[in-house]
Amino acid sequence: MDGIKHIEKIREYCDYVEAHLRNVEKSWLVIQGACGDMHPFYDDHLWAVMDQMIKEHDVSKMSPSEFVQYQQQFYPADGLIPNIDREEFQDAWRHHWENNPHHWENWTKAKETFPNESSCHCVCMVVDWMAMGLHFGDTAEEFYNRKQSGMDLPEWAVVFIREIFDRLNS
Repeated sequence: MDGIKHIEKIREYCDYVEAHLRNVEKSWLVIQGACGDMHPFYDDHLWAVMDQMIKEHDVSKMSPSEFVQYQQQFYPADGLIPNIDREEFQDAWRHHWENNPHHWENWTKAKETFPNESSCHCVCMVVDWMAMGLHFGDTAEEFYNRKQSGMDLPEWAVVFIREIFDRLNS
């Protein structure tokens, strides 16, 4: 493997992660403006929980359990074929969602009626989708509409997400 090419791909991956984190910050400001009078935004404690989650967003992508695996999957040194075993990447993905409650696979385990903490996770999930949309040129709602059939969300979350989308669209 060409050492310089490998370093370039590592740098590209780091640039992508940095850009995503900046988009998360931008999206957090937008969603606060659109949804500031909704629960959990107006609750000072829950707002602080969400703000901290935003500050810690995707930190695990820099961990030994994810960094190399994600870089090799999405920014392979040869530029074409991921140079990582599928199971290795699946382990990294599982580590990611298990350690990042902005992924529905993480917070939906509780299956509560309308939990305070889970509503915070749900908001941060939409912020993540918004940030990805800034990168890929779509919206959080478009992403959700494409992926919802594969998501196991509680009914309260579906209603909550739709209310957020309505506010973002108005």
